[in-house]
Amino acid sequence: MSDPKNIAQQFLDAVIANDAARWETILTDDAGLRVATLRDGAVYRPRARVIKRLMDEASAWRDATVQLQSILIEDHRVAIQFRIQVTEHARYIEHNRAVFLALKDERVQMIDLYAPAPQPSARRDKTWVAPATLSDDELNRLFASLQYTFDVYEWIPPNITGTRGLSESRWSSEDAHPGSNGIADTQWTAEDADAKILAVIEEHRARNVGFTWFVSAYDTPADLRARLERHGLVLAGDQAFMARVGLDNLDIPINPAVSVELIDGTDDAVIEACLQIIGRCFNWTPAQIDERRPGFYERNKNPKFRDEEIHYLARLDGVPVADARAILRGGIAYLGGASTLPEYRNRKIYSTMLR
Repeated sequence: MSDPKNIAQQFLDAVIANDAARWETILTDDAGLRVATLRDGAVYRPRARVIKRLMDEASAWRDATVQLQSILIEDHRVAIQFRIQVTEHARYIEHNRAVFLALKDERVQMIDLYAPAPQPSARRDKTWVAPATLSDDELNRLFASLQYTFDVYEWIPPNITGTRGLSESRWSSEDAHPGSNGIADTQWTAEDADAKILAVIEEHRARNVGFTWFVSAYDTPADLRARLERHGLVLAGDQAFMARVGLDNLDIPINPAVSVELIDGTDDAVIEACLQIIGRCFNWTPAQIDERRPGFYERNKNPKFRDEEIHYLARLDGVPVADARAILRGGIAYLGGASTLPEYRNRKIYSTMLR
């Protein structure tokens, strides 16, 4: 019998190729398909109907890629967990799926496909680098997708409850501070928006917790910000992104008295110093710091995490005074989390870390 793992890879390749001839080579004549979603279930048989169902869905995808996440093989059955990333309706999204393949005569006879609702996504191919030729709109959409570069299939924070969907994304904790609870990326109709805004407010009021609402240029309805203000929310400020192509000939001043240390996860005292600096600079409460400490330590001690989030601590005369990160995800190098203690600012500490 052919290697089941090879058959599984052929199946994933066919999903992306969306070619009837390729499907015919891996499916038996009497192949069947059972599809389960949160809304309903569907069945298809024989092979011609199976192929039509699979290709009808894939025909709406643009620049599709597939990522094999895990595979289990038992006798003549193969279980696959995989992710498809595509552009649909001008949004970059992902389909996280599981499929069980029953094999017969070295081909797939039955497909059980579990397909939950798609989610907003970001570029997860770690070899992809955003080209310098992006248009202004493409650059803005790239920045808007940065909130989705965090991959829950790689790590979940110890203290979090979150939902992510095409109509909205939410996150919450047991902490009442507004910075620990929030909503973003709302895609609502003008008719539904006010009722949904009220529902969000009432939900947090019932829990007696604050929350933050992030509004981007691509959220709908277009007057979402004005609606939020009419419902009593207060504008905290604007969040801006700046981009640069190329890092040559940067005229960045430095402070020779500042020493910069790369965080390697081996010294708890160093990790704690970074956490305390961030907490103070971002006005975290002691409860927020305590809640985020387990995840902060867990991430900084993880070599895979450190490959993607390069973390630095700056000292002045031996005193920890600043923290900064370079986050290599989503096709860009994002400089985030810059934190310099107030009493040490205007001494070229962060610019030294940039160099």
